[in-house]
Amino acid sequence: MLKEFIGGDLLVALENAKRGICSVEFDRVTVVHHNDADGICAGSILYRTFSHLGFEPQMFCIERVHPAVVEKIHRREGELVIYTDLGGLAGELIRDIDSGRNLVLILDHHPARWVEGSKIVVANPELFGISGDVFISASTLAYLFCRYLIASGVDSCPPLNNSGAKKLKVEEEIDRELAGIAVIGSVGDYHDRSGGILGYDRYALDRAVSTGAAKIMIEDSRERYHLTKYGEFADVIADVLTTLGSVGYYSADFKLAVQVALQGASEKGIKRAEELKKLREEKFREKMLELRDKGFNRGRYVQWFHVGDRFAPMGVKVIGLFCHTIKDMSFVDDSKFVAGFQDFLPELPDIGRVDWEGVKVSFRAPAPLEKKVLAGEVPGLDVTLPEATERLGGSADASHRIAAASMVEKGREEELISTWEAVMEEMMRG
Repeated sequence: MLKEFIGGDLLVALENAKRGICSVEFDRVTVVHHNDADGICAGSILYRTFSHLGFEPQMFCIERVHPAVVEKIHRREGELVIYTDLGGLAGELIRDIDSGRNLVLILDHHPARWVEGSKIVVANPELFGISGDVFISASTLAYLFCRYLIASGVDSCPPLNNSGAKKLKVEEEIDRELAGIAVIGSVGDYHDRSGGILGYDRYALDRAVSTGAAKIMIEDSRERYHLTKYGEFADVIADVLTTLGSVGYYSADFKLAVQVALQGASEKGIKRAEELKKLREEKFREKMLELRDKGFNRGRYVQWFHVGDRFAPMGVKVIGLFCHTIKDMSFVDDSKFVAGFQDFLPELPDIGRVDWEGVKVSFRAPAPLEKKVLAGEVPGLDVTLPEATERLGGSADASHRIAAASMVEKGREEELISTWEAVMEEMMRG
């Protein structure tokens, strides 16, 4: 059934990913995932599947792919290292730092580049013209990969055919348990913004509905998805996961988020998310009022600001959440992109201190500008921001057309803005 639905290049990519896994011996699995709802759900799906297959996956939750972070993750050898919801533009960096010590699999839905190497495999629908903005989340991609892995059999795959592996039934252990998690991730990445999730995300939803894991409800001409195990709607759970993973990043609350994704919404998880929301609202309100009263720094195509370390101890993911929150407010010029900078804290949970001082920038498009970008009238952030960032030697990854982020060295913020404006000028001229 899966082959009948997918087919084409994406099926080939899943087949290649499985072939790569089966061709190399490994005795440990590491999952590297993003810290928003989609990344947490994708990581949880992979964790659960490889746990069923007899492994005890080590989980690393990171906010951005950066050389200093990758070096910490790839200190060991003989592992399968899976990146999910990030890594699409960082394949060469990851390959070069790893130097063939491990097998690397990148399951991402953001714009990506092909990577050559005997021990790195990339499965990314964007490479085949399938929009990761609209039709497939990282969670759905992880779900499809795990479903294909189990449905096609692991008996002839030496690394996976071990004594600790559980014999899985696709419709029971995969569809009923994991399809609903994929739905949460898709909703968390706003793939329901047109009124309901589409494409491959829809396939995961259909599988969840067919096994009784989800129900489709209609509210105000929009779909909402009620998940049986959680006793709650997908958008509510997604908000809890993103709050725990982003606002609570430096206190390692992403671990609690993974528990919620896998086990359901516990009282502990809900309570902690509410505490973190209050922290976020307090810090967001203060900065909103400042921008309303004092305004932005302005260029031809962008209005930007810098919060420094004022959002600490929240993770740098929240600068994107803040930009998303304010982008359509009355004090924002809806003809310009919104960009915000936040200082990167070098002490990372489970990873330790990294030797780099930098900042993260997040860009968002106000609604009228978003429509122009999606219509092809204005260059997308998935092209312009990575180009500007790389000209400065920074790192860009996990970019969409209407929402993107990157990291550069501290002190080069204004240089990045001017470089990005120059890139925009070049692309606007064609």
